[in-house]
Amino acid sequence: MKIIIVGYGPGGAAAAVTARMFNSESEIIIITEETLESHQKPGASMALESPNTSDLKIEDWSFKALAKKRISILTGTHVVGGDSKAKEIHIDGSDGLKKIKYDRLVLATGGIPAVPRIPGTDLPGVFTIQTMADTSLIGKQLSGMKSIVVVGAGFSGLETAERLLALGKDVHIVIRSRLMRKQLEEPMSLELRSRLPDKLKVHIGMSPTSVIGEEKVEGIVLGDKRIDADAVLFMTGVRPNTELAKKLGLEIGELGGIVVDETMKTSVNDIFAVGDCVEMKDSLTGKPMLLPIGSTAARAGRQAGVIVAGGKKIYDDLLLRFQYDRIFNTDIVVVGHSSTTAKAMGLKPVVQYFDDPSEFAKAALVTSDDGRLIGGQVISTRMGARLGYEIFDRVETGVKLREKPLLRPRHERLREYLESTFGPIR
Repeated sequence: MKIIIVGYGPGGAAAAVTARMFNSESEIIIITEETLESHQKPGASMALESPNTSDLKIEDWSFKALAKKRISILTGTHVVGGDSKAKEIHIDGSDGLKKIKYDRLVLATGGIPAVPRIPGTDLPGVFTIQTMADTSLIGKQLSGMKSIVVVGAGFSGLETAERLLALGKDVHIVIRSRLMRKQLEEPMSLELRSRLPDKLKVHIGMSPTSVIGEEKVEGIVLGDKRIDADAVLFMTGVRPNTELAKKLGLEIGELGGIVVDETMKTSVNDIFAVGDCVEMKDSLTGKPMLLPIGSTAARAGRQAGVIVAGGKKIYDDLLLRFQYDRIFNTDIVVVGHSSTTAKAMGLKPVVQYFDDPSEFAKAALVTSDDGRLIGGQVISTRMGARLGYEIFDRVETGVKLREKPLLRPRHERLREYLESTFGPIR
């Protein structure tokens, strides 16, 4: 059996490695336009500081490691089309145009940066970060630049701003409404805002109306305000890359992603899709949703890899968001739904908050109207992942919060123990 995987991001690499684990005989080939090895998260922003990306690779997904698993990889190769009835794809690589047959095909074509349609975005000095090669090139170009504007305040936008500050740049970040609007409750956004360094110039409640410059970027306009800058980085999300999927005749959903089932199978037999290019059904409501997250793509790749290799196992964690990062000396954890994404699914979420002063932590817990924990967020100076995994465990198992409450903060449990042993502490 011949398994072809188009794309070498988290979804594609995970699909290849998993397929090999479940099937030792199949021929497995990854086809990618990239020429650099798969990288750690947040490796893309790290490459701004270290354009030589060799230290950022994921060893298990390196070219050498894949070769040891007998997984071939065609780099610098573009898939220009295909024929799903003939079960072949058409590639343009170092040997020119070729047709390759497959028995099963996995599309991991990722997303396309969603840049706002405003004047000036075609000027030299306007960047998006899509691949490691992009970022390495940007890092080299930024060396002679002083003032940088980052548009967007999700995980990637904040990571990028932090990295640029570490390089000694004068950094502005432009935020349309509030920090991580879809992932965080408003009080959590405010908490995160309070932890950003003063040297980061934050512009909240504004959207760029144009990028200005003659032969290159000279600044950006926010309403009636101008910010002088040498470069602008748009970190404003992605939209599904479905160009190849459409050529193969796959069904595209109402959100613009490839429609897949719980095994990541598309509308065409023997073709699967994973990652930013797909839309899946929310496990609580059955409504379509997009989850352009590396960890989600890797789990989807694992699922597709099992099935294309002939396995039958179905994983139940495909749709569960779990994002963790440490940015500006702050742990940021997002699990499952926020009230914003829950309402978009037609749910009626209830949010409760608590603080852990001993860890300088704030958490939000999102429950459905029947008390089931469906999501949560943590902003913490340290130990945020511990609390995040407590939330993850309860969301994953679908328990009601009253049935399995979170552990109380350690300082409260210690005080209780001391008082039970030595008497009241005044």
